[in-house]
Amino acid sequence: MSVKDQALAVIDALNHHDFPGLITCFDEDAILDLPDGIRVIGRASFRDTLSAYVLRHEMTLTDGVVMVDEAGFRVAVECTLNGQNRRGVDTAADGEAGPYALPAVMVLEREADLFSRLSLFCAVQP
Repeated sequence: MSVKDQALAVIDALNHHDFPGLITCFDEDAILDLPDGIRVIGRASFRDTLSAYVLRHEMTLTDGVVMVDEAGFRVAVECTLNGQNRRGVDTAADGEAGPYALPAVMVLEREADLFSRLSLFCAVQP
């Protein structure tokens, strides 16, 4: 499978909340970097942290443009991060809760057949 197809498989698994399937694309010591500064290392922490983040924000990635470096070690996906702002949901209606769509970039790195890192960047912290 090409690195581009692998990246698309990661996005598909993420959007369908298939976290067991998603994690098979990553090596045992994979690193996850999220927009709010969270960094975890290792498959179990990676899976648990990413699934909690995605589910908490009802996050999906759409409108992706996949770019691969010449060596095939890095993939950048320029996309739209769609989510649900849950700040203020348990408090007074202050206008902060609601859906959002933000420009985002997901960067994947691999050294062999599996990805070793996923970094997600977005315009505004969810």
